[in-house]
Amino acid sequence: MMNFGLMGFGTVGSGVYEIISSGKAGKDYNIKKILVRDPSKPRKVSAPGELFTKDAADILEDEDIKLVICVMGGMEPEYTYIKQALSLGKSVVTANKEVIAAHMDELLDIARSNGAYLYFEASVGGGIPIISSLTDLIKLNTISQVTGILNGTTNFILTKISREHRDFADILKEAQEMGFAEADPSADVDGYDMMRKISILSAIAFGNMVDESNVIMRGIRNILLDDVLAAESYGYKIKFLGQGVRSGEGFNVCVEPALIKNDFVVGNVNEEYNVIMAQGDLIGKLCFMGKGAGKNATAEAVVSDVIKVMSKTDEYSSIKLKPANSEGARFEEMHEYYLRVSFNGYYSLSNTLDKISSLIKRNKIRVYNNMLFMITEAVNDSLMRELCGQLAESGRDVFFARIENNVL
Repeated sequence: MMNFGLMGFGTVGSGVYEIISSGKAGKDYNIKKILVRDPSKPRKVSAPGELFTKDAADILEDEDIKLVICVMGGMEPEYTYIKQALSLGKSVVTANKEVIAAHMDELLDIARSNGAYLYFEASVGGGIPIISSLTDLIKLNTISQVTGILNGTTNFILTKISREHRDFADILKEAQEMGFAEADPSADVDGYDMMRKISILSAIAFGNMVDESNVIMRGIRNILLDDVLAAESYGYKIKFLGQGVRSGEGFNVCVEPALIKNDFVVGNVNEEYNVIMAQGDLIGKLCFMGKGAGKNATAEAVVSDVIKVMSKTDEYSSIKLKPANSEGARFEEMHEYYLRVSFNGYYSLSNTLDKISSLIKRNKIRVYNNMLFMITEAVNDSLMRELCGQLAESGRDVFFARIENNVL
């Protein structure tokens, strides 16, 4: 009998318990203790009362427990518990993207030094096996980019805006009522959730930890229905993307809205589904798609990692990580852009056109309801950000999104 400790019994933790206790993963697997804040709290998924504890030592100091499953969420105390477990030679499976994005290199080193394993497939993409696939790809391929829709909540919102022609605030409220969005949606709609996921993928792909301060990040709060309709009139859909791109000896990471052609695979991934594309020099472009969150998808990924640990194979041996560098955020590619700028009267319109006239692509400008909508010529990303910053500082309402053609 192989004994596990389970830290966390929320949506994912209870799903993990159900799968393991059902015997689907193996008849010899046993959850011996479950760490929760309040053992007496009523729960949707029932488990014997004697399994619950609020003392982490009941798991960490139990020599019969060889593997710890960490699905509590948040940086602390889970980061500390993972370090302690690995230092004691206990293997760890976690779905915690915040911990892994910040401390993957340190925790892998601790695991390897103590004969333990650390697995974190469920930290990115729910049930999509992207971590294991990427660790296989880097054995033979030089990865040039990883790009994806990595947040089901924001993809659900953008899908509904497009299909139902309703405003962001209205759709967000509906998503919250349906349980797709949190009461405080900041982590999703402002990009923090996706930033941690693309940081994990970029670190693995490029062999370098990612400093969060170096990630260019813009959320989706200021996307108007007018933007979605304008993009569609140009033949595109607005999608919220995380992207890591190799650039010379380094790489750039960004999280922001982008326009994708209607006939691209990525442009047709809708609702809560995720899609991740990786490009290698030998294999070319590969796409991985599936449900990026949810109880069953994430719990399945966690339990799959448990099975891998029990087989005593280190699938992450190809992950070699250098420390994050301290360079500032940058993204120096050339892209065409979609741009929307407000104006107030003829003088304001004329002044705005003076600022951007050299960028406007021929026959790609429209005026509606005191707003300019346009597609630009290819422009350096940093220059575009600088220009839009100047327009915003002058009191104009501005939204811009690159046109991303290097996807499937």
